Amino acid sequence: MTALQLEALSNGLMEYCLKPCAVAACFVLVALLWTFPLQHVIAYPFVFLFFGAIMGSAWFGGVIAGCMAVALSTVIITYFFIPPFFSMSVAKDSQSFLTAFFVCAIAISVVSSARKRSENAIRSARDLLEVKVRERTAELVQSNLEIKESERQLRLLTEAIPQQIWRADAAGCIEYCNQHLIEYLGRPMEELRGEGFFSVLHPEDEPLFRRGWQAALESDGNFEVEARVRGADAAYRWFLVRSLPQYSEKAEIVRWYGIHIDIEEQRRAQQGLTATQEKLSQLSRTLGMAEMAASIAHELNQPLTAVVTHAYACREWLHAEPANLDKASATAEKIVQESTRASAVVKRVRALFRKDEQVREPTDINWLIYELVRLLRDEAIRREVLIRLALAENLPRLAVDPVQIQQVMLNLATNGMDAMMQLEGPRELTIRTKQHSDNEVLVTVEDRGPGMSEGIAGKIFEPFFSTKPQGTGLGLAICRSIVEAHDGRLWVSRAEHGGAVFQFTVRAQS
Repeated sequence: MTALQLEALSNGLMEYCLKPCAVAACFVLVALLWTFPLQHVIAYPFVFLFFGAIMGSAWFGGVIAGCMAVALSTVIITYFFIPPFFSMSVAKDSQSFLTAFFVCAIAISVVSSARKRSENAIRSARDLLEVKVRERTAELVQSNLEIKESERQLRLLTEAIPQQIWRADAAGCIEYCNQHLIEYLGRPMEELRGEGFFSVLHPEDEPLFRRGWQAALESDGNFEVEARVRGADAAYRWFLVRSLPQYSEKAEIVRWYGIHIDIEEQRRAQQGLTATQEKLSQLSRTLGMAEMAASIAHELNQPLTAVVTHAYACREWLHAEPANLDKASATAEKIVQESTRASAVVKRVRALFRKDEQVREPTDINWLIYELVRLLRDEAIRREVLIRLALAENLPRLAVDPVQIQQVMLNLATNGMDAMMQLEGPRELTIRTKQHSDNEVLVTVEDRGPGMSEGIAGKIFEPFFSTKPQGTGLGLAICRSIVEAHDGRLWVSRAEHGGAVFQFTVRAQS
């Protein structure tokens, strides 16, 4: 046999033979020694003592020790305490007693050893549970430490990034802003939590921001909007606001992360570009008018020269003595011919700027105004003008050329904003629509500018009449021509607060 097998055999003998025998012998011997003095005091003390010895043997030594204790106790009781004494034989009337003792001893041994095993199993399970609890607690502590360290590193990262960053919970309530954002806003974090964050937005941009934010929360999508945010100096700057959701392992949104990107310079550059384009467009229109005027002057030069020459000749023939009426009449006829020719030249030049076909489409006038406001948004912001709409519902559709009618409203709105450029108070441009009659719609464009006198109001629609230093005086004249071509009427009046009110009617679709 190998050393390993010998060691295993030795351990088996110790565990299942020597140790149980020693435990059983020890307990049985103690019970025997206590029995001799106690039998003079109480009757049959050996029953309880040997039961106790069997129970103790089974408890501390296991089922093998318990069985050995049963055997030893049975032998000792048979020899010392059951007649005939000091003999292994059993009297007939004591056999039932010995049998009952043996059966009870076996039961006590089994129950005691089973109870011990159960207790050991419970103790082992409890020890194992404590170990698991300690391990789990240590893991949780480590996880919490890692989470706190991650949060600390994330916070350091958000503070280190030169951008304005905020965080919101799953419901969309702001719960954190980094130091860059707090310093720009000039408010403590407590004032920015929840709904307080929306108070830093421009009043005109707040509804758009809220609608976009609510839509992102409901659709679990990304959020992006351009809005003006008020800084600590009470000045507004344009920011591109973006937010992305963070999902859990169950694909549920746990929080939102947002960032503010300053686009003020880009906005100013865009507005500057728009202003430059407007100036170029105005210059182009001026050059076009100059070209048209030069063309008309060039074409009219010859017939007008002829008219003047014939007029002088006609005067000479009439002043002759006697007056030559035949010659004067012939010369006057030539004057008429040259004048007719000049009129034809003007008509030919005008034909270059006139469309031969008229376009009429069923159009929603309110939709045209919404599109107009969208086109004027950046220009109105640049000029600090608030555009208010008061549009009637259920208006009839109009049979118009939408491009021309929108051009009319664009011209009127632009003139209104120009009139308020020097205004110190609030600059508001109001556009209204309402049913004017059964088959007409009335459109009103009202500004808060200085208004105009009655003398100017009577000339404002005349061609080449302008109250602006750089105006061509053709805009309102063209507007009136377009409106009248649509069987409508355009007029101006003075508002109650002093501004100008331009109104025109458009016929409904028949």
